Amino acid sequence: MRKVSVIVPVYNTQKELGRCLCSIKEQTYKNLEIICIDDGSTDGSEEIVDTFAKEDKRFVVIHQKNMGESSARNAGLKIATGDIIAFCDCDDWIEGDTYEALMEEMDQYDLDISAGGWMKETSKGTEEIRNALSITEDVFGQVPLLNYLYKRDYYRGMAYMWNKLYKREILEKKGEALILFDENLALGGDVVFLARAALNAKRVKYIDRAFYHYSQRETSGCHTKDVIKLRDWIRAYEIVIEMLTLRGIDHEIIDYTKRFLAYHSSNAAEIASNQGLTDARIEFQNFMRLYEKEYTELNADYPERIQRYRRLLEA
Repeated sequence: MRKVSVIVPVYNTQKELGRCLCSIKEQTYKNLEIICIDDGSTDGSEEIVDTFAKEDKRFVVIHQKNMGESSARNAGLKIATGDIIAFCDCDDWIEGDTYEALMEEMDQYDLDISAGGWMKETSKGTEEIRNALSITEDVFGQVPLLNYLYKRDYYRGMAYMWNKLYKREILEKKGEALILFDENLALGGDVVFLARAALNAKRVKYIDRAFYHYSQRETSGCHTKDVIKLRDWIRAYEIVIEMLTLRGIDHEIIDYTKRFLAYHSSNAAEIASNQGLTDARIEFQNFMRLYEKEYTELNADYPERIQRYRRLLEA
């Protein structure tokens, strides 16, 4: 039975943290290393992880000063001893047989990545995220994986880094440095990490069942109004586009990635406009113009998106 190292970056989520850690601790798959990186918590989360470590020897705790989620994840990656790597955010939780189900696929099909679906948790309740088009039940390779990742209108269940297990070898290929999160990006480190892992993957399989509970909070990083952080998110997609281009990936996949960059630029432009930040708004609008063609062509079925986009361009 191979060991799964579960990396949990922890920062000031006292109310949700116990639920998260219990869902990992009580997994039916028992050979786990649960690495909790306390990233300078001040609300009692730092005490909660220590309590779990005292009660269960599978928990490994690191306390560090606040350096951001990417730094915390990297700290976990650098000490992980498992054959398989998993991630769970500290305000999320997972179904009880998540790792058993995903590891059964990993072992049976000798996979590089095993993925499952997810649910969105909000104050209104639980929404199971469904794919508009079906993902194959067979093992697939790099090109289909990239299609599933970046054609998100069709394959929402595949989109993120935390609903997957990764074979260690694709993150630490012989003769190459361990794939780490970019600590220079305040947002978007996960976007770049997932792209790098995907480009190393040759055998992937998806289970069409929701395992991961993603807690959508208004205070989370993806809802930030900080234009400096939003610029980093755009930079993350610039990096991904550069990587895909250098690897000679099909232009359609790259165009879908450009559409994401354009979408995030439009959100950033709107936020900057609302805050009266003229220079930032103009910068984000320039990105919008750069990828307007890809955005409009790939949103032809969504005229309301194009209308909003053009309105923000003219603001």
